[in-house]
Amino acid sequence: MLTKRGSKLLYKYIISYLLVFLVPFTIMSIVIYYNAVTSLREEIEQSSINNLEQVRNLTDERLSELVTLSARISLDPRLTPYMISHPYYGGEATDELRKYRANSAIVEELFVYYKQQDVLYSTNGSYSMSALLQNSEELQRVGREDLLADLHTDVPLIRVASNRILYLVPISPNSEKPHGTVMFFIEEATIINMIRNLLGEIEGNVYIFNKDRETVASVTSDEFVQTEDIQSLSNGFTGVETVQLHGSDYSMVSVESEVSGWTFVTVMDQNQFFIKLNNVQVIMVSFLVVLFVVGLVLAVLLGRNQYKPISQLIAITHKGKHSPPFVKGENELENLGKTVTSLYENHELLNETIDLHQPFARDQFLTRLLRGHYYDAEEIESIMESLKLSLRGDCFFVVIAQFESESFSNTKDKDKLLQVVSRKTLEDATAYAVDFLHSDSIVVMISMAGSKGNMTRDAIDHIVHDIQKEMKDFTVYKPTIGVGQLYDDKTKINRSYIEALATMEYKFSAPQGSVLFFEDLETETHHLLGYLKEEQMKYVQSIKQGDFTVADEMLADMFEALGSKGLSINEIKCICFDIINTTLRTVSELGFDRYMKQVDPLVEFKSITQLHKQLQRIVEVICKEVEEKKDSHNNKLKNDILTYIEQNYKKYEISLEVVAQEFYLSVSYLSRFIKEQTGETFTQLIQRLRIRYVKEQLTQTDQPIKDVVSDVGYKDVANFIRKFKKIEGMTPGEYRKLHKG
Repeated sequence: MLTKRGSKLLYKYIISYLLVFLVPFTIMSIVIYYNAVTSLREEIEQSSINNLEQVRNLTDERLSELVTLSARISLDPRLTPYMISHPYYGGEATDELRKYRANSAIVEELFVYYKQQDVLYSTNGSYSMSALLQNSEELQRVGREDLLADLHTDVPLIRVASNRILYLVPISPNSEKPHGTVMFFIEEATIINMIRNLLGEIEGNVYIFNKDRETVASVTSDEFVQTEDIQSLSNGFTGVETVQLHGSDYSMVSVESEVSGWTFVTVMDQNQFFIKLNNVQVIMVSFLVVLFVVGLVLAVLLGRNQYKPISQLIAITHKGKHSPPFVKGENELENLGKTVTSLYENHELLNETIDLHQPFARDQFLTRLLRGHYYDAEEIESIMESLKLSLRGDCFFVVIAQFESESFSNTKDKDKLLQVVSRKTLEDATAYAVDFLHSDSIVVMISMAGSKGNMTRDAIDHIVHDIQKEMKDFTVYKPTIGVGQLYDDKTKINRSYIEALATMEYKFSAPQGSVLFFEDLETETHHLLGYLKEEQMKYVQSIKQGDFTVADEMLADMFEALGSKGLSINEIKCICFDIINTTLRTVSELGFDRYMKQVDPLVEFKSITQLHKQLQRIVEVICKEVEEKKDSHNNKLKNDILTYIEQNYKKYEISLEVVAQEFYLSVSYLSRFIKEQTGETFTQLIQRLRIRYVKEQLTQTDQPIKDVVSDVGYKDVANFIRKFKKIEGMTPGEYRKLHKG
């Protein structure tokens, strides 16, 4: 019958623990899954926006380059209407147009048109309007009249013609009355390849629409999405939006260019968010299954542990011949309560047992009294009377004396001390000593005659120091004493004991042999643990930078603050452990994991001075290694970057961005690094190397200055000559005459 009843109660315990576990477990699972889906979706959408903005910015840059190219054409003396139409100089003009076309990565062909002429000039020669229309299907679709109207535009104009994009820029772009137009042919495939290179692994359709909602270019991977649907949905819209197409949810991202007026749109099926979540789902499900199994096992173990004492008590209480029978319909706890009550009522021989074991019983009683097991003053008085104990007086307080390790030569000395203190005659006071809880501590319960209101601190202090003086004869070191507050109720003696225990926590920061009063602790000003945040930040950063001087200074400031801010002992400990944690976390972040083995000596510190010295030694070693590691890394990086620049500075396309991409660095970091390591900016460094090369060629070869400048990466010879003269004080020709030979 017991086993059956016990199994039902056990199941109740297991189910209750399981329910307590399942509620937060279910909520946590839902929240984690929802956050994972949302975060992944936001990440993909944000990535799409960033990639689209890159496409837009790159397109705008390319179109801006074409405007700049048109301006250069308009200013080129070899491409004037007279020179370009001249029978002899026309060939040079055609060669020059080829160079301009080669300067752009997206231009397939370019044409120069001057008003009042029916001729267009290209890299392949000149064409009449009729011949050009016959040779170009795209221009035939535009029509002669529309083409002429476009060629007479006063502002840059973009027209979509079949698989090509026509970009017409007036000459000059900023003139009120342009005298001509440069027409660039851009293949749609060029734009598409540029989009694919920038968008990378995005799964979806990408569209570019002009101001008239015509499709400039598109990359399609989802054939169910129609271009017409996207044209209407994206009209006037920028940002991220969820749209429905053919019964499915799609995420549409749109950005617009202020330069070209084009709209860039990506459309992605939202199901791909969940497809990408499959790996995360497997990990999450595995984790949650393991967590559920662990929770189930813990519920069973906790249920069994909770039921085990009950089953043992039932087994014990039903061993006797006079134990009450197990009542059907009542659970074990109810039957156990009745059994205990019956046993208590039937064992009247307890008083005789107390008399026989009075010393033991006295200690047990005092221990229970200190622990607060008695709530009735009459019951306390009754037990004290039976044990022949007398707490003379109406006020009570508790003292805890804590000794240093090895204070007693043997245990007998401690026993003698307990007896001496308990028998000591005090003026208007009685004391009982108990060896309680800690092997290096004793508890003294003191009662004083008189009312609580008339008790003075001096009287209490006199009694405490009298007891401390008595203890000194039995120990090597003077004990530290914690004193609880005074109470006028025997049932509240345990409160004074707890207060005395609390004062002993402050032994950590007090000199050996101090007397600590709880009432003094109550008046201390408490502070938040958010201490010296600025110093802590400087401390971490100085370690990461390998600056031991600053790190040591911040460490000293923090430990000095521990003794000057009036913090409690618990706050001091928390701050000490926080400093340890901050130091170890910083060491781990720096990759010096071998120093993590020194955590044991750190957490076992005996004083804040000892901890300060230990941390000081560790930080000094770490700072030295950081400095050595940083110097080694910077030297290697500096050599690699300078070698790369030395090998590539003559290339026209070299730039800070190109070098940063080569070494996987940010542009801003690379700029600062070059300045710190060389004392020059990137531009100054490139210019110095190029000037050096030009000077060598001018003095050592007869190569024309134009070719020398072109070889070193400058396209604009006149601009370079101005720079050279500003730096050297003379033109390249004058430098050659002065220094050659």
